[in-house]
Amino acid sequence: MERFKGVGASQGIAIGPAYALDVGIVVRERRISGHEVDSEIARFERALVAVDGQLERLQQHLTELNRHEGHDLVEAHRLMLKSPELVEETRRLIREECLGAEWAVRRTLDDIHAAFAGLEDAYFRSRSTDVDALGERLLRTLLAMPERRPGEGAPTGAIAVGTEVSPLDPFQLKRAGLIGIATDSGGKTSHAAIVARALGLPYVAGVRHLTGRIRPGGNTVIVDGTHGEIILDPDAATRRSYEAQAEAERARVAGFISTRSLAAVTADGVRVHLAANVECFPEVTAALDFGAESLGLFRTEFLYLEREDLPTEEEQYQDAVAVVTALAGRPVNFRTLDLGGDKLPASMKRPRGSNPALGVRSIRFSFTRPDIFRTQLRALYRASAVGPIRILFPLISGVTELARARALCHEVCSELALQRQAHDPLTPVGAMIETPSAALTVDHLARECDFFSIGTNDMIQYTFAADRENQEVGHLYHPLHPAVLRLLKQIIDTARSANRPVSLCGDMAGDPGLTWVLLGLGLRDFSMTPRQIPVVKAVVRASYLAEAEDLAARALALGSEREVERLVLGVMVNRFGPEIEGFPIVADARDAPPADAIGG
Repeated sequence: MERFKGVGASQGIAIGPAYALDVGIVVRERRISGHEVDSEIARFERALVAVDGQLERLQQHLTELNRHEGHDLVEAHRLMLKSPELVEETRRLIREECLGAEWAVRRTLDDIHAAFAGLEDAYFRSRSTDVDALGERLLRTLLAMPERRPGEGAPTGAIAVGTEVSPLDPFQLKRAGLIGIATDSGGKTSHAAIVARALGLPYVAGVRHLTGRIRPGGNTVIVDGTHGEIILDPDAATRRSYEAQAEAERARVAGFISTRSLAAVTADGVRVHLAANVECFPEVTAALDFGAESLGLFRTEFLYLEREDLPTEEEQYQDAVAVVTALAGRPVNFRTLDLGGDKLPASMKRPRGSNPALGVRSIRFSFTRPDIFRTQLRALYRASAVGPIRILFPLISGVTELARARALCHEVCSELALQRQAHDPLTPVGAMIETPSAALTVDHLARECDFFSIGTNDMIQYTFAADRENQEVGHLYHPLHPAVLRLLKQIIDTARSANRPVSLCGDMAGDPGLTWVLLGLGLRDFSMTPRQIPVVKAVVRASYLAEAEDLAARALALGSEREVERLVLGVMVNRFGPEIEGFPIVADARDAPPADAIGG
């Protein structure tokens, strides 16, 4: 038995025989003579048309299956297929360097891949898998190889193991009856991971040297997507343990999903609103399946990530309309672009700056590119005519920024009115509270916006001047620090006094170990990863508000994060036990004493 550690890209446990995915195509260098150039370019162009046809048929097939999760991904690949970075550069290499078409394509794809790989932000680096997937499809067509069909011929209940998976592979693997995925590369922010989560396929990515240990048909594999672990050839006791965990998890998820129509109401009748954070349209269906009442945070960066050009207004409008339509009357908060710093796609160029986290990012970046910002706002306001949406501005630091953003909204609405474009000029506009300056001026910000959303991930790192990605100062990033609790209390109370709705969409909202603290501080609107909704709902429905308020009051009186952690974890673990195991605040503090040791 061997254990491998990776990244938990999609939660859940799967056990089955290993099924080795195809390795990538190896292309050898080939040169052509001058008189072959025109025919080689024509061969390349025929391949482009053929691949576009394959993708169009796949798109139609996904539509017939009502799998909206993949439609946008296929469309993104079709757009990449027409990009000048791919088409013109390949033509140039054939014409000027007399390279064979497949070698020219390989060279071009390697350059594009390298550009993605050089990005510092992992979220953007993971977009290189889209380039690889499209490249393999194009190369197979050029080499007259059959279209790749991952999972074809695999035994039902197998585990797909490979170097990597393309963004569209999870659809075909699920259809072929495979139940889990393990790869050497990849991460939790890749398109493949997003789709795997939407389909409920356990997935562990970034497991180094795994494929070299696989004997096709000869290994049993356990995929633990919750903890990011792979067990190869488990012994009998380990297998029984994981089978029991998998069965318990299936029963637990089934029980949770069965509650999706139940309201999140405390035992003493206090109504709590549970919304979902989603990356892109493919995750909307999963959010509704897990009981999301709305989308508290829709990240709009997705359309910008896998391409060399900027998305058009019409593309952004169609994407927003698809979300609004799928929600069937439930509201959605579209956050405007959270880009900049070290998070920039290939379609945008800008100096990184000496300290990206404190530099030109989010709303600040949008102000430096009013062309991009205005286009996005036009698309969102047009979508507001189709269904209930709200527009949310990230990283607002004060009234001046918010007023500037509102002024641009007014300009856009005036343009749309003159053009007789349908839109709702009264679309609510909100501010994310992520900086201490915003937290301390909520009363002033309330005069310029209609609602607030607290982004605790950034707020905590800015409060302690500690980069949450830096392991050397990671210990300072603590959600139960008294400073964080006091800020949250002030934000919630001030927003309520100003009669402005306030939600929380950071990681704190989805951790059931923190639910009582947040309820006790006055929060009634939570937004989280879809799979966290049923667990938080279970905690809410089993709670009395007086309990939560008592715990929050006791926590606010303490002086250090460790004291607060011991108090909160002692109470919550004692009360809810296994239901909150595995969530960050519990996993990071397993030495919390029982409640009776702290007077709970």
